[in-house]
Amino acid sequence: MNRKKVRWGILGPGKIANKFAKDLAMVADADLVSVASRSLDRAQAFAGQHLVKSAFSSYETMIKEQELDIIYIATPHTFHLEQTLLCLENGVAVLCEKPAGLNKSEVQ
Repeated sequence: MNRKKVRWGILGPGKIANKFAKDLAMVADADLVSVASRSLDRAQAFAGQHLVKSAFSSYETMIKEQELDIIYIATPHTFHLEQTLLCLENGVAVLCEKPAGLNKSEVQ
């Protein structure tokens, strides 16, 4: 049976995302297709290291323009809530590093 590959994107190509990308490469039905960073150079370097097809300097552009099934959010904590909501509003599932928000009211 041929399973459809799950198309992944990563927001924030830091140390944790690097480890995640290495692990994801071992998953047969996963395809890491895009990465976004505030720095295009950093996104492109990460893309080159992990054979990612697309690199973006805008989180929002990647979320809205790429056909992704799920996005791994590994950005600084202050961005988690905003980026999680943006993904969900655009029909993209989310795997977010902790915390999901900075305080109780953000996550309610």
